[in-house]
Amino acid sequence: MRRLVAARLRLCGLPELVEPMTLLTSELVTNALEHGDGPGVSLLLVCSSKTVRLTIDDGSRESPRMRTPELDAENGRGLWIIESIASEYGGSWGVSPDSTKTWCALTAPAPKEPDV
Repeated sequence: MRRLVAARLRLCGLPELVEPMTLLTSELVTNALEHGDGPGVSLLLVCSSKTVRLTIDDGSRESPRMRTPELDAENGRGLWIIESIASEYGGSWGVSPDSTKTWCALTAPAPKEPDV
């Protein structure tokens, strides 16, 4: 899924978002695989001139919640990472009203003026 997201972002002319969006993909898909209830996990990536939105559907009706992991814990930081990256790129994250989907959105960079 990371490779698909990276390829789509490059196709959309958004190479600046490849690194943060692939990390977000890893975190959201990992959470979906570990905590989801559905028969599978689906990914939707929507690119517009203003935002790039990634939505992961895992079928779970339990809303994810941020925890404060112990300092030496090996997991429990995924939502903190998602919030931090989204914030750094002028975006946000959230959960669908039925809790089956978790999404994040980043602000798309302004188009660059061609060199004259």
